[in-house]
Amino acid sequence: MKRTQLSLYYFFLVILSSVFSVSTAVGQTSTFTSSISSKSVEWATTGHMTIEGKLEAGIHPQEYGLNVEYLDINANNSYVYALLTLVSHVQRGSISQGQMKWLYERAIASAVPRNYIEEFMAFDHRKADLEQYMISSGGDSIARVLLYDTAQMIAYGDRYDRRRRSSNSYRKVYSDAARILGVSPGVSRSIVTIVRQEVKLLETKTRVFWGETPYTPPPEKQTQN
Repeated sequence: MKRTQLSLYYFFLVILSSVFSVSTAVGQTSTFTSSISSKSVEWATTGHMTIEGKLEAGIHPQEYGLNVEYLDINANNSYVYALLTLVSHVQRGSISQGQMKWLYERAIASAVPRNYIEEFMAFDHRKADLEQYMISSGGDSIARVLLYDTAQMIAYGDRYDRRRRSSNSYRKVYSDAARILGVSPGVSRSIVTIVRQEVKLLETKTRVFWGETPYTPPPEKQTQN
């Protein structure tokens, strides 16, 4: 009998411990949410940037593992111009429509205000100075992630364009970009491998999510006269 009571005691103890753990986790989430909303932040009309030019991190923590809450808008813009310049340079002054589509979507996911995105789309990348924009966006510290985005922009852009290149063609473009940025061959191969794996993962997700059940948008609401 005592053994049964003892077992029941430990059972309820485990249950209470689990409830406490969940409550603590929920409390931490609530604290995080309230701490963000309670800050005395004055937002610009865009909704994603403060009037001081601090841009919300957007997708950066998830996509790049960058542990920041805000980005400086000027540094972020310089980074995008550096990206456009590098992609253009390794493709002989050319950026495809699909590559610009990828950039447009990534800028939206990164919480960039629309007026800046419009400037990205109109940027004259053929005559731009890569070093100038790299210095004003983080210098050598951004070289690896810039190579990553360059490989992404080219690979996903080609996917949008339904363009196929040979392995040698991709290898040359990526190695040229790595050489310009001063990224070692070993690190460059690791970065390119990540991009290739992510492209394959996207193809797998597309097939699994929508291969048998294509997305059907809800019917549009009809306005009454």
